[in-house]
Amino acid sequence: MLTRYLLREILSNLLWVLSLGLLLLYLARMADFGPEIFARGGQVADLLRFSGYLLLFLLPFALPLAGLAGVLLAFIRLAHDREILALASLGISPLRLTRAVALTAAGLFALALLLTLLLVPQAKRRMRDTLWQLAVKRLERGLPEKTPVDWFPGTLLYARRVKEGFRLKDVYILREGPGGKKGFLYARRGRLTLFPGGAELLLEKGEGHFFSSDLQRVENLYFESYRYRFPLSPPEERELKRGEMGLFELLSRARSSKLPPHKRRKYLAEFYQRFFYPLAALVLPFLGLPLGLSLKASGRAPALILGLLLHLFYYLLFSLGSTLAEEGKLAPPLALGLAPALFLALGLVLWRFSLRREGL
Repeated sequence: MLTRYLLREILSNLLWVLSLGLLLLYLARMADFGPEIFARGGQVADLLRFSGYLLLFLLPFALPLAGLAGVLLAFIRLAHDREILALASLGISPLRLTRAVALTAAGLFALALLLTLLLVPQAKRRMRDTLWQLAVKRLERGLPEKTPVDWFPGTLLYARRVKEGFRLKDVYILREGPGGKKGFLYARRGRLTLFPGGAELLLEKGEGHFFSSDLQRVENLYFESYRYRFPLSPPEERELKRGEMGLFELLSRARSSKLPPHKRRKYLAEFYQRFFYPLAALVLPFLGLPLGLSLKASGRAPALILGLLLHLFYYLLFSLGSTLAEEGKLAPPLALGLAPALFLALGLVLWRFSLRREGL
């Protein structure tokens, strides 16, 4: 009975915090993606489809915060209404309070693990596929006038005047090449031509200037005619990013002798991140119990702010561990285990402190 009562209290708070967290994360990301989708000629149906994939991608980030805030709000209310003291006077052990928290944390962890291992990589892939399909459809209608276009990897395209969508005047191309080389091309005229798998821009009467990553070398060229090609590989032929790969693909890349060590470390770190990040949904809810017993403030705002700060600190610590793993300074299990280990220790210390303070 007690566990069911606590679960209802926790879940009622958890669900609205999860909804609020997802909404805020969604709005923050769609501030970037929304204009891009419509700039590529997307419709409401495309926006809704993309939004579904985006919410699936954001869910693992919102679950730990929702779990922490849900438990914290529940026990703040119980402590404020003195229900905790009433339970203690009935001889109920404080450890029984942890059952509902443990069930909540285990459920969130299982869901976060399922998402990060299987569903999030697919969601990332589908989001990029959607943007690619919209770019191809938009390109078939020609380029927009006086609008920067970043539909092609490492390239920003701008045309001051466009006739019939494919005849351009005053064309600028900002490009980032391999090895960190950056530069731009300018042409007085250009003509865009589509072909299977890509597009070609025939530039006339222009120049180009490219700089090395250390700005020590400069390449200058002047041309009467220059052909610039944009690859548009279909999704099934496109090289996947680390976040889009499955576990076996990541492990295969991490063990590949054809890749340099720093790239192999990044694939190995991504592999371990899939297993270690869901631990946030397991560890953070246990902080909510001792904090809820110790805090005397009423209302949701202080609890939400505290939960957000703890979640942010956990995320920063986990990001530090990821960096240490990618740079080879620590083995991935040790580096990525720093955040959950430290927060677990913090939870144990807070638990003992809260019990002594409440006299339980």
